Amino acid sequence: MADTKMADAKVAVVTGGGTGVGRACATQLARLGFAVQISGRRKDVLEETADAIHSEVPGSTVATRVADVSVPEDCEALIASAIEELGGVHVLVTAAAFYEPVAFTDITAENWDATMDTVLRGSVLPAAAATRWMKDHGGGRVVLISSINGVVSEPESAAYSAAKAAIISVARSISMDLSESGVSANALILGWTNTAMVEEFLETATPESLKTLNMLGRVAEPAEIAGFVGYLATEAPAYLTGAALTIDGGQTALAPMPG
Repeated sequence: MADTKMADAKVAVVTGGGTGVGRACATQLARLGFAVQISGRRKDVLEETADAIHSEVPGSTVATRVADVSVPEDCEALIASAIEELGGVHVLVTAAAFYEPVAFTDITAENWDATMDTVLRGSVLPAAAATRWMKDHGGGRVVLISSINGVVSEPESAAYSAAKAAIISVARSISMDLSESGVSANALILGWTNTAMVEEFLETATPESLKTLNMLGRVAEPAEIAGFVGYLATEAPAYLTGAALTIDGGQTALAPMPG
């Protein structure tokens, strides 16, 4: 790769960048001029996404890296490759997702750990590796993708809700520990978003049921989330850090009326 081009470009790493919110965020960051590295477990999905971003954003730089964000060695290698091949890591977006509905009385250590490993561990480990570089190179921005499940409950979601709640706390901790190094960190609390995780719900949803979901009566599109991530990566003031920012169409502000 061209060393001069990479050295001059700002670099963004997006975990879970092959699909859904992560893919939309990677595309938006490429539009904003970032060299982007996307990671995930499936090489074919990552390559298809990279080709799509290249088509949507001609001249963009998109690198792919197969990685399991629950594995420490993969996370270290992920960030190391971004530094070596692209010139650094100025923005990190943790969008790797996993959801398995399990009734609370049926929870086992295995399905609890499967959720925690991808959702929570898979946010903390890449962030720790990325911020070590940011700390020594003038700072950077970390965006951790959380969920309204971290502040309100849904059935059969104990592990997912616990992990997403913890992500909010992690964003505050990063900000606390690294603000003097120029690192900002924020969590995005997402409402229902049009991704593969909610396909089954959307197939059976009616206009009437969507009206009870939130004030807008619809789910978000990934591009809407990506627009906000782009703002946090570029225009947001450094004073905005340690925050949990809700993008949910008003769902958590809505008090259902009787009748």
